[in-house]
Amino acid sequence: MKKNVYIIIDGMSGDCGKGKVYSEFALEEKPELAIINHMPNADHSAVVNGKKRIFRHIPVSSVNKDTELFLGPNVFINMDILEKEYYDNLDLLDGRDIYAHPNIALIEQRHIDYEKNVLKKSGSTFSGGGACAREKIMRSFELSFFKGYKGIKVLSYDEYYARLRKHLENSKKILLEGSQGCDLDINHSGHYPNTTSKQVAVTQMLADAGISFKHVKEVGMIIRPYPIRVAPGNVGNSKEISWKKVNIDSVLGPGAYEDVGENSGYEVVDYTEVIPKNGEVKRVFEGIDIKQLQRNIQINTPDYLYLNFFQHLDYEYEGIKGIYNGMSNNIYLTKPLREYIYWIEDNVGVKVRYLGTGAEVGEKVRIKK
Repeated sequence: MKKNVYIIIDGMSGDCGKGKVYSEFALEEKPELAIINHMPNADHSAVVNGKKRIFRHIPVSSVNKDTELFLGPNVFINMDILEKEYYDNLDLLDGRDIYAHPNIALIEQRHIDYEKNVLKKSGSTFSGGGACAREKIMRSFELSFFKGYKGIKVLSYDEYYARLRKHLENSKKILLEGSQGCDLDINHSGHYPNTTSKQVAVTQMLADAGISFKHVKEVGMIIRPYPIRVAPGNVGNSKEISWKKVNIDSVLGPGAYEDVGENSGYEVVDYTEVIPKNGEVKRVFEGIDIKQLQRNIQINTPDYLYLNFFQHLDYEYEGIKGIYNGMSNNIYLTKPLREYIYWIEDNVGVKVRYLGTGAEVGEKVRIKK
């Protein structure tokens, strides 16, 4: 059986920069197929040649015009969002076929209203996805299904799985794009009920895509030095801190914030993104909870880690590109940064392969030791 499926998953509570990593994989590794199975409650962004693109319903891998795109059966579509996203990325999508599973449900206004007015779950983005999934699970006759839009074609069951089988048998690389993050998993994170509405795991991604684990070639996990979160509760045992501390320490060195305080005059370097619904700034925490990460790695067994937002540790590395192999004529990492990477690797048993240094595709350091 051919092993040609690559999976990239967020190892924390989301916002680890999945869109950047998916777009890099699409442009550098050139997968013949990319598959998604998620709701529009969060967006994946990619900055390619200075242009920021936002994806909620369409695979980020659309940045590679040669990659075929699948919308899997566990996609839930809000037509208003899809239409805007399609036209915002028309230069990538016009004249291009995208193939959709026949079991994709439509999010309607009643689903959004239910979450806002009846469910009222703290931390919810009120996108209607959970309410729509609830109806799908209950086999409600009220549920509507996606019928296609522009170049997005809904295939029959036979057509969809025949096309998928052809890729599994012939393609060199297939990418499964995940959503959310392991710390939001409804069952395994330990944060219930402040979670997303499904499991966030490699096995779930395979099940949603209808692909056997025997096809898996490689799993990558994205993490960040300072996790962020929307919903109440902490990220494992990490304490909440301010963005001001993150940025002062990244400019002046670890612990500098304790000396200069809030009124240092330093501007925020990377204020992260805000929640589109209400403009609330996302909460940031002091560092990786290694026990939480160990559990996420136990469940998903990644082959490598992608440490994104590396510049938050030292802003001198903002936008740096290249290869680190310990030689002085390549990228240089200070002793504290090397020790930090070794600390992660020693505690979780997985090597850090990439250091993400900025939002633009390609802004990263490849570690070769």
